[in-house]
Amino acid sequence: MTGKERILDALSGGKPAVSPVAIDYMLLYLAERIERAYVAAYRPRLERDGRVRPDPDEDVEIRAQALLQAHGCFQEQDDWFQVSGIPIPEVLARRELVLEGNQVFEVNHAAGTRRELLLDGEEAKTEEMRQRFQRTSQLGLDKAGLLQELAQHRESSRMARGNLRLVEILSGKMGDTRFLYTGESAPFWLLYDLLGFEGTMTALLDAPKLVFEIMEVALEATLEYAQAFKDAGGHGIRVEECLVSADMISPRMYERFVLPYEERLFEQLRRMGLKSILYFCGDVMPRLPALCQLPIDALMVEESKKNFVIDIGEVRDTVGPDLCLLGNVDAYGILEKAARAELAAEVKRQVRVAGRDGAFIVGLGSPVTLPTPPERVDLLIRAARDALSHAAAEDASRGDA
Repeated sequence: MTGKERILDALSGGKPAVSPVAIDYMLLYLAERIERAYVAAYRPRLERDGRVRPDPDEDVEIRAQALLQAHGCFQEQDDWFQVSGIPIPEVLARRELVLEGNQVFEVNHAAGTRRELLLDGEEAKTEEMRQRFQRTSQLGLDKAGLLQELAQHRESSRMARGNLRLVEILSGKMGDTRFLYTGESAPFWLLYDLLGFEGTMTALLDAPKLVFEIMEVALEATLEYAQAFKDAGGHGIRVEECLVSADMISPRMYERFVLPYEERLFEQLRRMGLKSILYFCGDVMPRLPALCQLPIDALMVEESKKNFVIDIGEVRDTVGPDLCLLGNVDAYGILEKAARAELAAEVKRQVRVAGRDGAFIVGLGSPVTLPTPPERVDLLIRAARDALSHAAAEDASRGDA
């Protein structure tokens, strides 16, 4: 059974003979390795000429190879593979790679921007978000300004990942063996990008009509990208939902602002033929009765943190046997820090309490922490592959007793 088949079996409610493993946010964990492999492909020309204007057709092949090369740090491979679109050719054509000393810069001549590569990718992202928050904080709840900002955000997102050729290439290379998925945000989560935390929470009371208008646009944009991703060869989409858990907003607010858009989003994804995984952040336990009624193929939850407890066995007991669950192994306390035996024991425990009475995929509650060695990920995958056989042996020994 291939990894793709294992994931599809579990998402359909089945129980594969070997536990599927799906470790999310690998593009974040591997970002530095991907960028180093990408720059290394251009370095001979940079050292010769000092600057390179990437050819879009060649560049997408280089990006695909860099992504695969970065994944080569693992001896074991999980069963799915995260991929997203890349900048459209018109955007790439305006960019140039420049070597100064030993430093490589990406220069966008049209936008007048200059970014040093091979730095921590979060630095550039943090600065970009800071500038955005400065703009949107000045807007307050000005409807025209926020909708204009949203339109600009949609257009920049379209241009940044509007070329799905990378998905097509990777689908051709591994589409029969790995479950190819992309990540998206739920409509409510986009409010944070525009309004910040305080602005999002106050807008629910002060500007509910504006909230609905923003989410309508967000829903449309998400569905447009999802359809394009499927057409390029993708199999599924992981939708992240934040700031709507029981520790953030009331049940009434959740039912008014969030649940209807979740229902519409996942209904449309199902009609498209895309498998859907809802990653619900925060205290999920009071929300489970509603979530298990959504037309989702799997539910992914955080690990226990922030003064709330999420035991995957209790989640299984609450949602029943029909909904596929992804495990929530603690990315920091267990994957990065725990002894090997403790890591293996936690994986086996989760398979036992959540996988015996329903479809289950071994996973993490949060992204792999950046200091975590790749070898630790290998350990988790090996433990998952052995977990069902250990559970069967325990059952047999209990029966003999």
